Amino acid sequence: MLLCLFWLAGATAALADKRVALVIGNGDYRTLGRLANPVADADAMATLLAGGPLGFKVIRATDADHAAMLRAMSEFGNEATDADIALVYYAGHGMQVDQRNFLIPVGADIKSRVDLATQTIKLDDISDILSASGAKAKILLVDACRNNPLPASASRGASRGLARLDAASTGTLVAFATGPNAVADDGDNGHSPFAAALLKRLPEAGIEIRRMLALVRQDVHAATNQRQTPWVDEALLGDLYLSGSAISGSVPIATQQPSPAPGSPVPDKADMAACTDLGTEPTPIKLEAYLDNFPKGYCAASVRRRLEALAKPAAGPAPISASPAPAPARPDPPPYTISSYWNHNGSRVALSASEGNRLFYYEAPRPGLAEVGVRKGALLFKGSASGGVYRGQAYVFSRECGPISYRVEGSAAGKPPIITLRGKAPRRAKDCAQTGWRDDTLVFRYDSAAR
Repeated sequence: MLLCLFWLAGATAALADKRVALVIGNGDYRTLGRLANPVADADAMATLLAGGPLGFKVIRATDADHAAMLRAMSEFGNEATDADIALVYYAGHGMQVDQRNFLIPVGADIKSRVDLATQTIKLDDISDILSASGAKAKILLVDACRNNPLPASASRGASRGLARLDAASTGTLVAFATGPNAVADDGDNGHSPFAAALLKRLPEAGIEIRRMLALVRQDVHAATNQRQTPWVDEALLGDLYLSGSAISGSVPIATQQPSPAPGSPVPDKADMAACTDLGTEPTPIKLEAYLDNFPKGYCAASVRRRLEALAKPAAGPAPISASPAPAPARPDPPPYTISSYWNHNGSRVALSASEGNRLFYYEAPRPGLAEVGVRKGALLFKGSASGGVYRGQAYVFSRECGPISYRVEGSAAGKPPIITLRGKAPRRAKDCAQTGWRDDTLVFRYDSAAR
């Protein structure tokens, strides 16, 4: 008996990390189109997250009006302070206006842009609550890309689907039911395709979250006859397992394929391996080589779109909400570690690196940056380094508009090294509408190696 008690105490301690989730499902809209599945999606998700293998404390709100959503967000923010994992799942109506995303409570009666500002919840506000929690891992799952439900009088500046939202602070993962500016299915089998895939994959033990979401992507892609592909952006600093721990000898991601929908092509192992090998910044030669070998492959449509975009004349930067082709998650991503510290305009910045990946983020922001939303862990750059050349996304911060990403490229030079990245940052008005571009330069000066 004593041995059993000691074993149980050890097992309980292993599962005692602090996990908090906010789950919202809105379907019974009074003035907008009713959605059949979000409440069922949210109820099933809340039950799953609160269950044994996942062990989240769940704050749940279904068919919530504006006040109820704010109360749930406030309770979640307080409960999630210094959590090990803080997770938000939202299903319901959502839309973008001027490249900002809004979640819509069931009681909203939106007839103008003023109503949009006063009767909806900005997705950025939920992202800010996650960042402010200080949780080690922050996860945002959004199944709100179904359509634009607003009347024409309130739709000026509105675009299809939701705008891209980057994981703009370390330890963050953002997943949308479909790609930026695309519309997702509500589903006709009791759950949306995205929710059904999450409910299937989340409880599977021993699967790292990036691998798990790659499986979700495959499930949704097959279930919707290739019409819908979930989109993921992340800045996690290590491997994250929601159910169970790492299992040695796990099957590579390219071989873990769901059963495709009838009529869908079945990608073979070589195709999936080549798809994964493309990474996030493939060269034109690599893209063309993929199409030569797999003209009807799993990634063929995305590769063709990427090549078409690269072939267009450079008439200025692409719109900030432009959607890059979603890249398959690589198997077993190695954990990031702090390799060195740098100075950026008086702020202490950490460089995390693994293989060719690079993350620069604030370790100690200089005074005054908190006024525009910069906190410890906020990203300055996320991308890759190869042959001394850095390419990826940089971030600027705005009190009104939050973190805004744009493309940069640069290189390291000198001893001690200085890394200089250049790009065109978007100009934004106070209502966050884009008004143009400005040349921007980020300079990182080497400080010291990590201890």
